[in-house]
Amino acid sequence: MTLASIPSILLASLCVVFKDILPAYKIRPLTDTEKSQPMKKETRKIRFFEENLLSYYKKYIVALQSSLTERPKSDQEVKQCPQVEQRVVLNCACQLLESHPNFNFFDELLSTVVPYLNSPNVWVQSLVLSTIRCVLKSDRDGDASLLVCRTLHSFCRKRSYKVRPPVIKALASVPITEIEHDGNPRRTQEERMKLSRKERKANKLQKKFEKAMAETDATQSHERRKKLNTLMLNEILFVFFKILKMGATSELLSAVLDGLSIYANLINVVYVDSLLSILNSLISNESTGLLDSLNCVHTALKILNNPASGSALESDPTRFYNHLYSLLGRMVGVSAPPQKTQLRASHITFLSGAYGRPITPASIAVSQCTHRAIITGQHNDAEENKQATESGSSRTNIRVNLLKTEELTDVMLSCLNLLLIHRKRDVSTNRVLGFVKRLIGAALTMSEPSCAGAVLVRLHHLFRLFPQCEVLFDSETEIGGAYKPDVDDPEICLPASSCLWELALLHRHFSPLIIF
Repeated sequence: MTLASIPSILLASLCVVFKDILPAYKIRPLTDTEKSQPMKKETRKIRFFEENLLSYYKKYIVALQSSLTERPKSDQEVKQCPQVEQRVVLNCACQLLESHPNFNFFDELLSTVVPYLNSPNVWVQSLVLSTIRCVLKSDRDGDASLLVCRTLHSFCRKRSYKVRPPVIKALASVPITEIEHDGNPRRTQEERMKLSRKERKANKLQKKFEKAMAETDATQSHERRKKLNTLMLNEILFVFFKILKMGATSELLSAVLDGLSIYANLINVVYVDSLLSILNSLISNESTGLLDSLNCVHTALKILNNPASGSALESDPTRFYNHLYSLLGRMVGVSAPPQKTQLRASHITFLSGAYGRPITPASIAVSQCTHRAIITGQHNDAEENKQATESGSSRTNIRVNLLKTEELTDVMLSCLNLLLIHRKRDVSTNRVLGFVKRLIGAALTMSEPSCAGAVLVRLHHLFRLFPQCEVLFDSETEIGGAYKPDVDDPEICLPASSCLWELALLHRHFSPLIIF
């Protein structure tokens, strides 16, 4: 034990003591009038204990803040004050936040701990994030949750909304299930006037009785909780919209989109149209990656599936259906990502033009293998990267990290669930056939057997849900012309003329999970 570690050990010891003796309520300081009034001996003893406890706890909070905010000035101090001591002090602050969220100086502790969400250290991020989630989960009144949202919003504003994903994940962890809706007070007055005098009197007595019971039980009213939820949601959505408009990085954008999908059914109709426009522009942007584009589509579909939002919108959801179809084509290799130029030909078009061959299943298979090598391969050729930079296109826009394949598959299947299964009565036959065709191609190009197996399970579900998919098992059927795999619109690509030749290749898959 070194001399520099003694303060952190003392703070950790005091943390255990304060966790045991701090009460579960907030101590209110006495006024001058209350101090001058006579008290019983036991009451005076309790007041004396509470005042001293509050005084010493305040000094302890100041010591924690000074230990967390001080910075070493020289290399010698860095060696004497390693990072372990600061972690111990941060752990003490997090334990006090988690165990006593209703006690005094909660806001001071929270404002000290929240900046560590933006730390590059993964251990520090996970510690603070888990603490905030525990505070939000255990909060019943909503006051602590509102304070957490306002503190996080203030921190983001000070950082010009350039924060790390754990800050957004903390905002997305706020449990909000119901908010206030703008009702019509005139309609409520009219309904009240329809009641008789006896019924109005009975309702008045009932409300008075419920208010008295709520005060006796020390419980919060349902209306107050909804009001607090509305204030919290406003703080959260303001941060999310600000980051979306600023054009965030890929990692931060994914966290924001995940948060928006959580609160999609609570977003006010007034902001839905502008949010859908922002999501549409993000998908159309060439710098947006494949996973981020899928997250944008998933968020938009969750908003459109909300009955409260969908009935008031006049926007056409077909654009997001086509976006999802195009993204599946990028995964399969028959569709190219958006480019700055007008040339949007895919690999299959290049192959067909180079060899003078029509679009056949063989050329599609070669195209898919080529695309898979591009998005999953490790390219270290400097000359190739230089050519990609000079041409204005980035290979990282279409390359998918193998570690994120499972996440990408989950988002893709969730989008298809929102599009085809939840809206099965509103989906046309061509749209179902088009998505089934591209989904089987995605299963063929996936390198992870577990992900390909999940896609095949969803395909089996779609076959049972839509019997018209049986036409895809007939290789000689051609309805309206030849199938156009490079067209990013399932309604006009003639999917009924295609066949599921990919099943023959999947039957010879190397993994026993895929062989059926």
